[in-house]
Amino acid sequence: MKALCTMSLLFALAACSHLETRSPGRVDLSGTWELDARRSDSPPPLGRRSRSEVDDSNGVSSGNGPPHFSGPMPLLPMLTATSMTIAQDPTSMGVDYPNQPYRDVKWGKQKRGLYVVEAGWDDKQRLIIETTSKPLDVREIYSIDASGDTLTLQIDLNGERMEGRHVTRVFTRKPAEHAQ
Repeated sequence: MKALCTMSLLFALAACSHLETRSPGRVDLSGTWELDARRSDSPPPLGRRSRSEVDDSNGVSSGNGPPHFSGPMPLLPMLTATSMTIAQDPTSMGVDYPNQPYRDVKWGKQKRGLYVVEAGWDDKQRLIIETTSKPLDVREIYSIDASGDTLTLQIDLNGERMEGRHVTRVFTRKPAEHAQ
């Protein structure tokens, strides 16, 4: 089983290497996006380790509650955000989530502390962001509809205690406020 998981991870990493590091000119994710709750999945519960879990059980979860991770819990604002503002340029994008740290994503592969982030565009002009770490791997796929008014974010979560979770979040572009 461990060999199968390792092979799956290697395949996923190899699949990411074909990503284009230049933004397609026709795809602009910039703007303020509001969650369409009717068309979106609810986020899965994500547990955090308490001090007693670290001291008593080395991060092992008991019962059927939310998964607990033995490493640092990655920030996952894209799972719970009801809005976000994206600024995109040819080499990167920044995402401002309410009450969360600003997120800066550069196209290509970056090491960020205990995480490796690889971001780029596939042949369907979708933005793919893969964050690999221990204890959790996160794959985000951003696609925009032909009108440019609907952004679909597919999020896949895989880890020691969270195998194959898939969450879809749908956002609509908020009209820009015009200066008067």
